[in-house]
Amino acid sequence: MEREPAPIPTSLGYEFAREEEARAAASDLDKRFTETELTGLRIFRVRWNGNYLVEAAFSDGTPKSRLEDARALLGESGTPVHPDDLTDYKKATQKGTGLPNWLRRFFN
Repeated sequence: MEREPAPIPTSLGYEFAREEEARAAASDLDKRFTETELTGLRIFRVRWNGNYLVEAAFSDGTPKSRLEDARALLGESGTPVHPDDLTDYKKATQKGTGLPNWLRRFFN
């Protein structure tokens, strides 16, 4: 019995060592996909290792073949990020960079 491949998430994340590579990949995606297909595109820096992450969000109606095209394009110079790790990266970037409140109160 053959197993079906896992579904491709509609949000892809790829990590890049250099900002220029991340920006170039994001620019290529923006040029090759319509606004209907590519619903969101974000580049952010991963604080703990200095790399850059490109997150591309696609509409539910985007054909699987187009998602594979996006993976191939991002994979030319980037490393795929597991969906759970992408969620963790996003949470980490939303948190403040300062001291936790309890520690800040300790120093006041």
